[in-house]
Amino acid sequence: MALPYSAVSKGKGFVQSCRAAQGTSRDDIMALQRKKLRKTHDSLFKKALPFVLITLAAWSLHAAPRAAYATEGGGSTYPMGVNTVLPAIMPDLGKTELLNYLADIPLTSLNDSHGRHSPEAFGGNLFAFAPRLLHTWNFALGDFHFSTGLSPVFQRKYVSVGGQNSYTFNMSSFDLQALYVTWSKGDLHLLFGQDFWFPGSSYNHSDFSNVTATRVTFMEEGAVTWTPGNWEFSLENTVQMSTRNRDTGYHDGTLFNMDYGISYRPFPKLRKLQFGVNGNWAYQTSNDTLNGQRYMDGYKLRNFTIGPQIVYDFSPGTAVVLKWQHALDARNTIGGDRYWVEFALPIHLFD
Repeated sequence: MALPYSAVSKGKGFVQSCRAAQGTSRDDIMALQRKKLRKTHDSLFKKALPFVLITLAAWSLHAAPRAAYATEGGGSTYPMGVNTVLPAIMPDLGKTELLNYLADIPLTSLNDSHGRHSPEAFGGNLFAFAPRLLHTWNFALGDFHFSTGLSPVFQRKYVSVGGQNSYTFNMSSFDLQALYVTWSKGDLHLLFGQDFWFPGSSYNHSDFSNVTATRVTFMEEGAVTWTPGNWEFSLENTVQMSTRNRDTGYHDGTLFNMDYGISYRPFPKLRKLQFGVNGNWAYQTSNDTLNGQRYMDGYKLRNFTIGPQIVYDFSPGTAVVLKWQHALDARNTIGGDRYWVEFALPIHLFD
């Protein structure tokens, strides 16, 4: 979920003019023009500086040496299936939005590489909550806008395996959405971005319900949203590459994921309400490794889910999403169902 449809950005340009009064000398006119030009440059520099610094810092991290290996224990750092509503739309220039994601996932089965349930008695539940703060900088280059986000992820996890039980509640990760570049033309919206996922808490070797993996995940992101008439078509594509887990020696393979959503507003007199289908498709392209050796048969994750979603826009920038996703194919990951509640609220931190 990005923003309600009614909050789609309509960026505006600006025009500068410089006039000289009658009787002013040519040197005075040139001096006045230079003065105004300096003010314009200084203003643009001050507006651009915050996200330029964030971008440089983020890409310096991204360029640092790392192993490009994202699925220890059948999990993904990025919550697959989360961005199925307007993922390519960010807040308007200078605006801030608070998005909230809640997910409830019954842990009914941990499937093997053929999609078969684990022979061991396995069960539990995972509940996650992630507030997400998004801000679009008050600066534009033509039709391109620039946004930054922050999102801590909190998880409550209960696991029962072979008669043993474990319970954990903690911050599992922290997502720095360093820079999103968005472009819009009519009903078409595009987004490209870079995320950095950091560990949220410490790792406990004796606890098999850990919610944190001590690794850093680098995630490239691209999204498209098309809103012709009463329809919405959205795709959110991510590629995750992680460092080695320093506590376990485990390397996750590179993971591609696509979240999708197709929705329709069937009632002309109730355009705030839309119904649709949503889900995700994930495919791991390289093997997992443990201490430098291939783990089992590579433990490559495969996942395809589908289900209904309902969206209601209360007002510009305020909406709620209800959705359910059922796994039709789950290999080396959790099968079963996922239930989501998502809502968006405009806030005025930087106004």
